[in-house]
Amino acid sequence: MPVAYCRSTCPSTSSTPPSTRRRPRMSGCLKHPWTAPHPEITEGAAEAVSCDEFPFSSTYQSPGVPAANDAQNPAGPNGGGECIQTVAAKTDDGSEHLLDDTRYDAPTFKENCGRSSMSLKVNSGSMNLDNFYEGFLKKFRMIDKDGYTLDPGNAWFKGCDTTKADLVCTMAKP
Repeated sequence: MPVAYCRSTCPSTSSTPPSTRRRPRMSGCLKHPWTAPHPEITEGAAEAVSCDEFPFSSTYQSPGVPAANDAQNPAGPNGGGECIQTVAAKTDDGSEHLLDDTRYDAPTFKENCGRSSMSLKVNSGSMNLDNFYEGFLKKFRMIDKDGYTLDPGNAWFKGCDTTKADLVCTMAKP
């Protein structure tokens, strides 16, 4: 998936250092009571229910970027409610899954964005300042509107049939 890093029009103020900027967010994400906590992760922020979106809020493809700021996928009138909505929850057997958040319309699997209610500990991991800003952006010398490609791992989900009423997919390494 091609995306472009959003630096100049995404932060709340252009004078804020990149390492401390607040990125835009889609509005209206409801924190789900089924969200699985992760007390085993002892680093970082205190555990809480959080929301995250894809494409990332630091890209021009994020529905959190306003149309006036050159957004390529601005949120519609539902403020992101038109995205696929999931909740990271543990099932009875203790395994964790992204489940359909039934408080929203059922997914069509034609959505071009997604958001999920999830553990803050999980949400603040891979995209934290050390990993994303210090690791990825500096290493690859990313500047505003630089493009890069994300591989969401579609090859791992080749057996998924989105036409079935119950979508159950098994990740398998290609």
